[in-house]
Amino acid sequence: MDFDEDLYRALRHDGRAAHSTLAARLGVDRSLISQRLHHLRQTGQLKIVAVIHPRLLGLSVQAHLMLSIQGPTDCVFEELRRIDSVAYLSETTGPTQAVAEVWARSTHDLGVSLNRIRTVGGVSSMHVTYYDQVLRTLMLGEEPETTDIGFDDLDLAIIQNLQRDGRMTFGEMQRRTGAAASTCRKRMQRLVTLRVVQIGGIRGRGAGDKGLLFGVGVDCAGDPATAEAVEKSLTSLPGLEFTARTMGRFTHVATIGVRSLEEYNDVVRDLRGIPGVRSAETWIHAAVWAERYDWSLERLDPRKKWKSE
Repeated sequence: MDFDEDLYRALRHDGRAAHSTLAARLGVDRSLISQRLHHLRQTGQLKIVAVIHPRLLGLSVQAHLMLSIQGPTDCVFEELRRIDSVAYLSETTGPTQAVAEVWARSTHDLGVSLNRIRTVGGVSSMHVTYYDQVLRTLMLGEEPETTDIGFDDLDLAIIQNLQRDGRMTFGEMQRRTGAAASTCRKRMQRLVTLRVVQIGGIRGRGAGDKGLLFGVGVDCAGDPATAEAVEKSLTSLPGLEFTARTMGRFTHVATIGVRSLEEYNDVVRDLRGIPGVRSAETWIHAAVWAERYDWSLERLDPRKKWKSE
């Protein structure tokens, strides 16, 4: 239903928004927000979680993979999603059968991951596009203002609890951490303000979804004005979940949620109509097998200077 789609989008970048705030934004009664939010979370159609910015985890190298798979696919997807570096994995329509996103600490580690994926039985070919700059994501905001950010045990405990439940009350956080609710509130606000974490909604992908999630790889001419126009067009889309400036097969890659085939056609036609765009190749995300945001805090970059506030 359209209302649920509006609610997903409202919670995407502010998973802790108050019911009254959401009601005012969507023009409905607060009780409806409460009922739908409870239902969506109870049925697994929506999760509210805290996501650590990958730069602080040392995951500074990212790549987009398009995989061709021969033979039965379920066993291939099961093996692919068990690979730790695979942050996103979906079954797709079109010339390739899968799209994956891989995060790594270095180009060497990325190479190790790509070689591991090549050894998975059934994977017959792989096209790799490297991310030059991530422009927008479903969950993550801008880069942290500084890389010299200090955490202590309480900060890490708060992050761990918010990874499990991004709407956890400060009273429950107090019970779990032993710190006063006011202290928990202050620490959480600091983490969000410094862009260490983003608290937002992750949509559960299921057979009941009426919307459409698709990816697009855009190939632009070298004119900077064309790239600027493509980025402006993509980042203005209300259903945009991810976009990056890339190197390789495409100059830009994006993931976009739309309500209908008509909206899909409008988006793609607009992109293809931008002067200097040579092609806009699309694929449908038919089934999402992995969408990993709950990275272990053990992945925190060991080069960081951790310290108490």
